[in-house]
Amino acid sequence: MIKFRNILMTLTLVLASSCYQEDFLKDELLSDNSVDFLYSSSEGIANAVVGLYSLNREPYQRDWFNGAIPLILQAKSDLAAGVDGEISLFSNCFWGCGLGGDYGTEEAFGYFWGHNYKIIDITNSIIEGGNQIIEAGNGDKALEKSLAEARTFRAHAYFTLYRLFKNIYIKTDATTPETAFDRPSEISTPEEIFTLIREDLKYASDNLAYTDVQFGRWTKGAVDHLRAKVEMWDNKYAAAAEIVDSIIDDGPYALVTAEEVFAGELTHSETLFAVNFEKSTIGGGAWHQMNWQTVSHYSAAPGLKQSVENGGDGYGFLTMNPYIVNLLNENPDDKRKGNYYIFEYKYNDEKSLPAGKNIGDVLDAYENVAADDEFFTYFKRQSPGVIKFLDDAIDPTDRMHFKNVMVYRLAETYLIGAEAHLEAGNSAKALTYLNAVRTRAGIPDAASATIENIFEERARELAFEGQRWYALKRKGLLFDYLMDHMNAPLLNEYYERAHVNPLDVYKPHMNNLPIPQGVLDLLGAGYPQNEGYAN
Repeated sequence: MIKFRNILMTLTLVLASSCYQEDFLKDELLSDNSVDFLYSSSEGIANAVVGLYSLNREPYQRDWFNGAIPLILQAKSDLAAGVDGEISLFSNCFWGCGLGGDYGTEEAFGYFWGHNYKIIDITNSIIEGGNQIIEAGNGDKALEKSLAEARTFRAHAYFTLYRLFKNIYIKTDATTPETAFDRPSEISTPEEIFTLIREDLKYASDNLAYTDVQFGRWTKGAVDHLRAKVEMWDNKYAAAAEIVDSIIDDGPYALVTAEEVFAGELTHSETLFAVNFEKSTIGGGAWHQMNWQTVSHYSAAPGLKQSVENGGDGYGFLTMNPYIVNLLNENPDDKRKGNYYIFEYKYNDEKSLPAGKNIGDVLDAYENVAADDEFFTYFKRQSPGVIKFLDDAIDPTDRMHFKNVMVYRLAETYLIGAEAHLEAGNSAKALTYLNAVRTRAGIPDAASATIENIFEERARELAFEGQRWYALKRKGLLFDYLMDHMNAPLLNEYYERAHVNPLDVYKPHMNNLPIPQGVLDLLGAGYPQNEGYAN
């Protein structure tokens, strides 16, 4: 009954995610045929693929951990600090590396594993059903497009799993009652994993257009961007550079102004792939709490109330640490301050305005605060925050936002291209791509391109967009950067108070997440835990 359970799951996803809004991904059930129909016709396959988009959105809209799931890897990067100044409130380094049931570890890692393998299981059934339709001579362009989207989801899921856990297994056949309880006999090799990912993405690139009538779907540009990331991970720099060049030269994409990047619904020329959060989604609408997580709790200070100008509703569970703040402060005119990030909170509440202050004055979190409270007051009230997820179209007191969430955009394509060309020996092209991002930000051109200044620019441009942890791990920089950038005066004060210092706890093997014990129990005693963790 497993296959039918998967089919019912897909049908449920389709039914639960319907929406109706022009020019956006319409999660509507286009037919009321039985579940047997789903994988046996082009229309049925298309409906099942729509369900994948709903499933892909799930991590963002879960209330679990106060909606923190999409930010756990950001918490583990070298750019973040938590509400009390630690590396992360909900998955800090010393908690996040254990195998126990601590907050943000066992459950969160298990979710990453289960969520991606759920996508893979459903896509396997979709792909097998679509191939059978083609073999029967009933294929068409619409079916090829649906299969391209499904294969992108599968490739993306495997790529994510490999980067997180390393010791993973690949499976491409649909689950049947006969195979439902089969266990993998061994982990898959990197060669096997990358071969499948490349095949899936090449098919997708060949069968998708650069644009789609529905915003939120995979397109050729997004797929090729992902292909470039795959080649970078495998150190195929020339191949990655060639793909990036084709996106920039042949695609319909262009960098927009710094003011436009995160404005509105993100339907502009820089967006490659975004997770869609329309308010019209059936069942009351999909929402996320990303902004609430990443904007400080400034409204706790007298004289301030929540407003769009101050960043909306925020509690600052995860904010910017001194390293990224200092990078952005190197250039006073950096346009990303005020458009991507908020550095100042201004008095705006006449009713609670402190004596001697005027509306519009900038909050000083340290003023009139006892010296031993200054550290925590800073992180709770005034630490710079991230406003990339701010929905300025809703009540600023509402923590539930409907703004679409950017996943991949052209600025990262340029920075991938800068690194790829540099490693492939074309330093001039690398500098051109690097400076394209810097010019848009309103900061001076770099004189040369280096790995160091490319990764500094990645930090300024892409912080908290879900890419930092992966990029540092890929380049072999994660451990060193964590050691360097966690070691800041304000953060050290927290470590002294907490009597634990992640600088002493974090080890190189922790760059791979541990496979949760619950997963290992299901896989069987022979499945290997990642090196460095107890099995």
